[in-house]
Amino acid sequence: MASNDLELLARARDLFRGEPAHAALAAPAGTGETRSAQWAGDLDAAYRSASRMRDAELGDSLHVDAQAARMLASAVDGHRRAARDTAAVLAAARADEPRVDNPIAMRELLRRRLARLRAQRGHVQAAQRRARRARRALRALRYARRHQSGVADPRARRAVRAALSRLGCPYVWGATGPDRFDCSGLVKWAYEQAGIPLHRTTYDQINEGMPVARSQVRPGDLVFPHAGHVQMAIGHDLVVEAPQPGSRVQISRLGDCIAIRRP
Repeated sequence: MASNDLELLARARDLFRGEPAHAALAAPAGTGETRSAQWAGDLDAAYRSASRMRDAELGDSLHVDAQAARMLASAVDGHRRAARDTAAVLAAARADEPRVDNPIAMRELLRRRLARLRAQRGHVQAAQRRARRARRALRALRYARRHQSGVADPRARRAVRAALSRLGCPYVWGATGPDRFDCSGLVKWAYEQAGIPLHRTTYDQINEGMPVARSQVRPGDLVFPHAGHVQMAIGHDLVVEAPQPGSRVQISRLGDCIAIRRP
């Protein structure tokens, strides 16, 4: 085996020497359900809803931690696999003691050398592809956490708190607060308290921001059970809304919807 070939194979093996740094993610102890049970008591709906929202945020954090831990474990496993594969190719090359005494033997030697170089190159490229996939997945997870989580956007939290502070206010068609609302007037007023202007009517608000899948709904998202009504998600499959004439601002269950938008 030519020394320059051995050097190339060894350099590829050295890319994966040693154990990769492995950052363990520790999940917070317990869940928010215990806190909710402890706090519920005689608190009114707004405070209980705020507790549920915090529980949902904790659940989101635990879910993200679990995803990140799986990604890191997969990356470590890929590093170890590449270390084993490249070391095996190098060991086989070092153990090869060809006897070149005729053209056929020389051709076989060249074939084995070329095959090992190609195999080593393939192992390095496969490791690079796995690393790129892991980076993309982690970037996507970070983006999702930053842009889709109620924890990440304090303005959405302020809007939710503002809407919950209006519980019990009467529904009045065309009203935009601060003590009476229709459905779109409530979400418009709540987001104004967070410094975000929204359009006035439900028919315009349904085009605000970015679309969100129902499985990704977060506190502060605008929920449209139909084109003429809007609610605000508050977490834990709940919404706050000004439902209809004769009713008051209340908390309801998240039901079927035709659209969810994130301002």
